[in-house]
Amino acid sequence: MPDPKLSLVVPAFNEEGRIAASLDRIGVFLAARDYATEVIVVDDGSATPGREAVAAAIARLPETVGRRLICHETNRGKGAAVRTGCLAAAGADVAFIDADLATPPEEILALVAALNAGADVAVGVRNQSDGTDMRDRRSLSRRLAGRLFSLLMQAVLLPGISDSQCPLKAFKRDAAQRLFRLQQIDTWSFDAELLFLARRLGLKVANIPVRWQAMPGSHLQLNLRTAAELRNLARIRIAHRGVSPKTLAADAAAAPAPEA
Repeated sequence: MPDPKLSLVVPAFNEEGRIAASLDRIGVFLAARDYATEVIVVDDGSATPGREAVAAAIARLPETVGRRLICHETNRGKGAAVRTGCLAAAGADVAFIDADLATPPEEILALVAALNAGADVAVGVRNQSDGTDMRDRRSLSRRLAGRLFSLLMQAVLLPGISDSQCPLKAFKRDAAQRLFRLQQIDTWSFDAELLFLARRLGLKVANIPVRWQAMPGSHLQLNLRTAAELRNLARIRIAHRGVSPKTLAADAAAAPAPEA
């Protein structure tokens, strides 16, 4: 198959209850594009039912859609799964989406359009142009936890960014390679790390309002382990304090010269 214009990464962990329907919908969406596409599912250490369900669902994708399955032997976290898939992606544009399709795959088109218009990174946000916020549809506990994370994230890492966690982001391939090679967080706060790195590198980021809805069966649980994620905000700032646009220049200088 020709090199893909768009690679779509789907992290999956014990998703046997919905991965078939999700990949069917993704397959229909990608098959309708007038350019080459691929799906990369990263199974993040699922038990046997989840892994078998992923393999079966990938096999049913339309023939015109490229597909790959990458398996982690153990559960490493969503951040690790997304990093594995995005670094393996061959597309000129690289995007990732949650397996529950809380944000529909059709919303990717707006992000790809932003990349085509010159953005290095396109970020789905749940704040809408009319001032509404789709996160307000969550349960009270989720809203409170989300607001706490957002306030701390803005104070420590990303002032002016109110939504780092929307599960739909897209990158030009060069930007994806640079960002995911630097990424260190394996758990769900990796989204904030990517945006922090993009800002430190001076990449052009476009924020794109997208549709979103809370989905049942989320793997995110509000407990002490989840609360510990807040420590990652400080860890991100410390770990990447030396990253700057000069990092890009150093990468370019170290790259091998093109063959004549």
